[in-house]
Amino acid sequence: MDEKVKAIARPAASRSLRQAIGQARVEEAERISESADWRDSEIARLEILKVELEDVFAQVPQTDDRFSLVLVPSKPARLWIDLFTYAVVAEGEGDYLLVRSSDAGRRTLFSSPSASAMADRITRYIAHEIVRRERQEAALLEPIVRPEYSEEPEEPRSRAGLVIAAFVIGILAGAGGLLAAVWLSIP
Repeated sequence: MDEKVKAIARPAASRSLRQAIGQARVEEAERISESADWRDSEIARLEILKVELEDVFAQVPQTDDRFSLVLVPSKPARLWIDLFTYAVVAEGEGDYLLVRSSDAGRRTLFSSPSASAMADRITRYIAHEIVRRERQEAALLEPIVRPEYSEEPEEPRSRAGLVIAAFVIGILAGAGGLLAAVWLSIP
Protein backbone atom coordinates (compact mmCIF):
# COMPACT_ATOMS: atom_id res chain seq x y z
CA MET A 1 0.00 0.00 0.00
CA ASP A 2 2.88 2.38 0.73
CA GLU A 3 4.24 1.87 -2.77
CA LYS A 4 0.91 2.96 -4.33
CA VAL A 5 0.85 6.16 -2.25
CA LYS A 6 4.44 6.95 -3.20
CA ALA A 7 3.68 6.33 -6.86
CA ILE A 8 0.67 8.64 -6.75
CA ALA A 9 2.50 11.38 -4.84
CA ARG A 10 5.53 11.27 -7.13
CA PRO A 11 5.37 13.74 -10.06
CA ALA A 12 5.41 12.31 -13.53
CA ALA A 13 8.83 12.28 -15.12
CA SER A 14 7.49 14.00 -18.27
CA ARG A 15 6.13 17.03 -16.39
CA SER A 16 8.40 20.04 -16.87
CA LEU A 17 7.76 23.73 -16.25
CA ARG A 18 10.07 24.67 -19.11
CA GLN A 19 8.08 22.54 -21.52
CA ALA A 20 4.78 23.99 -20.20
CA ILE A 21 6.10 27.56 -20.63
CA GLY A 22 7.30 26.74 -24.13
CA GLN A 23 3.90 25.27 -25.01
CA ALA A 24 2.13 28.33 -23.52
CA ARG A 25 4.30 30.61 -25.67
CA VAL A 26 3.43 28.67 -28.82
CA GLU A 27 -0.30 28.81 -27.97
CA GLU A 28 -0.06 32.56 -27.23
CA ALA A 29 1.65 33.20 -30.58
CA GLU A 30 -1.06 31.26 -32.40
CA ARG A 31 -3.79 33.20 -30.57
CA ILE A 32 -2.15 36.55 -31.39
CA SER A 33 -1.80 35.51 -35.02
CA GLU A 34 -5.47 34.53 -35.18
CA SER A 35 -6.43 37.78 -33.44
CA ALA A 36 -4.40 39.86 -35.91
CA ASP A 37 -5.93 37.95 -38.83
CA TRP A 38 -9.42 38.55 -37.40
CA ARG A 39 -8.73 42.25 -36.89
CA ASP A 40 -7.45 42.65 -40.46
CA SER A 41 -10.50 40.78 -41.73
CA GLU A 42 -12.84 42.91 -39.60
CA ILE A 43 -11.41 46.19 -40.92
CA ALA A 44 -11.42 44.90 -44.51
CA ARG A 45 -15.11 43.91 -44.24
CA LEU A 46 -16.02 47.34 -42.84
CA GLU A 47 -14.07 49.00 -45.67
CA ILE A 48 -16.18 47.02 -48.17
CA LEU A 49 -19.34 48.31 -46.45
CA LYS A 50 -17.94 51.84 -46.48
CA VAL A 51 -17.34 51.68 -50.24
CA GLU A 52 -20.94 50.54 -50.77
CA LEU A 53 -22.23 53.49 -48.71
CA GLU A 54 -20.08 56.28 -50.18
CA ASP A 55 -22.61 57.06 -52.96
CA VAL A 56 -25.43 57.24 -50.40
CA PHE A 57 -23.49 59.65 -48.19
CA ALA A 58 -22.67 61.79 -51.23
CA GLN A 59 -26.45 62.30 -51.67
CA VAL A 60 -27.09 63.45 -48.09
CA PRO A 61 -28.08 67.14 -48.17
CA GLN A 62 -25.15 69.47 -47.49
CA THR A 63 -27.17 71.23 -44.79
CA ASP A 64 -27.58 68.01 -42.80
CA ASP A 65 -24.43 67.57 -40.76
CA ARG A 66 -25.68 64.65 -38.64
CA PHE A 67 -24.31 61.93 -40.90
CA SER A 68 -20.66 61.12 -41.52
CA LEU A 69 -19.16 57.89 -42.80
CA VAL A 70 -16.05 57.31 -40.69
CA LEU A 71 -14.17 54.03 -40.18
CA VAL A 72 -12.49 54.00 -36.77
CA PRO A 73 -10.04 51.14 -36.22
CA SER A 74 -10.85 50.85 -32.51
CA LYS A 75 -11.42 47.55 -30.77
CA PRO A 76 -13.80 46.49 -32.19
CA ALA A 77 -13.48 48.50 -35.39
CA ARG A 78 -16.55 50.67 -36.06
CA LEU A 79 -18.00 52.30 -39.14
CA TRP A 80 -19.81 55.35 -37.79
CA ILE A 81 -23.01 56.45 -39.52
CA ASP A 82 -24.06 59.27 -37.18
CA LEU A 83 -23.32 60.35 -33.65
CA PHE A 84 -25.13 57.39 -32.08
CA THR A 85 -25.20 54.71 -34.77
CA TYR A 86 -22.42 52.53 -36.16
CA ALA A 87 -21.76 49.24 -37.93
CA VAL A 88 -19.48 46.54 -36.53
CA VAL A 89 -18.57 42.98 -37.45
CA ALA A 90 -19.76 40.48 -34.83
CA GLU A 91 -16.77 38.64 -33.40
CA GLY A 92 -18.19 35.13 -33.33
CA GLU A 93 -20.17 34.75 -36.53
CA GLY A 94 -18.75 37.60 -38.61
CA ASP A 95 -22.14 39.19 -39.35
CA TYR A 96 -22.51 42.92 -39.83
CA LEU A 97 -24.38 44.57 -36.95
CA LEU A 98 -26.06 47.98 -37.06
CA VAL A 99 -25.90 49.27 -33.48
CA ARG A 100 -27.45 52.37 -31.89
CA SER A 101 -26.18 53.68 -28.56
CA SER A 102 -28.46 55.53 -26.16
CA ASP A 103 -28.83 56.32 -22.50
CA ALA A 104 -30.48 52.93 -22.03
CA GLY A 105 -27.50 51.11 -23.58
CA ARG A 106 -26.65 49.64 -26.96
CA ARG A 107 -29.31 48.16 -29.18
CA THR A 108 -28.77 46.13 -32.34
CA LEU A 109 -31.08 47.50 -35.03
CA PHE A 110 -30.17 45.03 -37.78
CA SER A 111 -27.89 42.07 -38.42
CA SER A 112 -26.82 40.54 -41.73
CA PRO A 113 -23.95 38.49 -43.14
CA SER A 114 -24.19 40.49 -46.39
CA ALA A 115 -22.56 43.89 -46.91
CA SER A 116 -25.14 44.68 -49.57
CA ALA A 117 -28.10 43.98 -47.26
CA MET A 118 -26.46 46.04 -44.51
CA ALA A 119 -25.86 48.94 -46.92
CA ASP A 120 -29.55 48.82 -47.94
CA ARG A 121 -30.63 48.88 -44.29
CA ILE A 122 -28.30 51.80 -43.45
CA THR A 123 -29.66 53.69 -46.48
CA ARG A 124 -33.22 53.20 -45.19
CA TYR A 125 -32.12 54.25 -41.70
CA ILE A 126 -30.64 57.51 -43.05
CA ALA A 127 -33.77 58.20 -45.11
CA HIS A 128 -36.02 57.69 -42.07
CA GLU A 129 -33.84 59.97 -39.95
CA ILE A 130 -33.96 62.72 -42.61
CA VAL A 131 -37.76 62.47 -42.84
CA ARG A 132 -38.07 62.49 -39.04
CA ARG A 133 -35.94 65.64 -38.81
CA GLU A 134 -37.98 67.34 -41.57
CA ARG A 135 -41.18 66.54 -39.68
CA GLN A 136 -39.76 67.98 -36.44
CA GLU A 137 -38.60 71.15 -38.18
CA ALA A 138 -42.00 71.57 -39.87
CA ALA A 139 -43.72 71.22 -36.49
CA LEU A 140 -41.51 73.97 -35.09
CA LEU A 141 -42.32 76.30 -37.98
CA GLU A 142 -46.12 75.90 -37.77
CA PRO A 143 -47.81 78.92 -36.23
CA ILE A 144 -49.23 78.40 -32.80
CA VAL A 145 -53.02 78.43 -33.00
CA ARG A 146 -54.56 80.11 -30.00
CA PRO A 147 -58.16 79.45 -29.11
CA GLU A 148 -60.61 82.23 -29.90
CA TYR A 149 -62.31 83.89 -26.97
CA SER A 150 -65.44 85.96 -26.91
CA GLU A 151 -65.33 89.09 -28.99
CA GLU A 152 -66.12 91.31 -26.03
CA PRO A 153 -62.90 92.54 -24.54
CA GLU A 154 -62.64 92.09 -20.84
CA GLU A 155 -62.49 95.26 -18.83
CA PRO A 156 -59.36 95.48 -16.78
CA ARG A 157 -60.19 95.04 -13.13
CA SER A 158 -59.11 97.64 -10.74
CA ARG A 159 -56.60 96.32 -8.28
CA ALA A 160 -56.88 99.32 -6.07
CA GLY A 161 -59.38 97.50 -3.82
CA LEU A 162 -56.95 94.65 -3.35
CA VAL A 163 -54.12 97.02 -2.44
CA ILE A 164 -56.29 98.91 0.07
CA ALA A 165 -57.47 95.67 1.68
CA ALA A 166 -53.87 94.44 2.06
CA PHE A 167 -52.89 97.79 3.61
CA VAL A 168 -55.73 97.69 6.14
CA ILE A 169 -54.95 94.09 7.09
CA GLY A 170 -51.30 95.05 7.57
CA ILE A 171 -52.21 97.97 9.88
CA LEU A 172 -54.56 95.80 11.94
CA ALA A 173 -51.99 93.01 12.25
CA GLY A 174 -49.31 95.52 13.31
CA ALA A 175 -51.56 97.14 15.88
CA GLY A 176 -52.61 93.74 17.25
CA GLY A 177 -48.97 92.71 17.56
CA LEU A 178 -48.08 95.93 19.35
CA LEU A 179 -50.94 95.51 21.83
CA ALA A 180 -49.93 91.91 22.49
CA ALA A 181 -46.32 92.95 23.13
CA VAL A 182 -47.37 95.68 25.57
CA TRP A 183 -49.84 93.42 27.36
CA LEU A 184 -47.21 90.65 27.78
CA SER A 185 -44.55 93.07 29.03
CA ILE A 186 -46.73 94.44 31.89
CA PRO A 187 -45.71 92.72 35.17
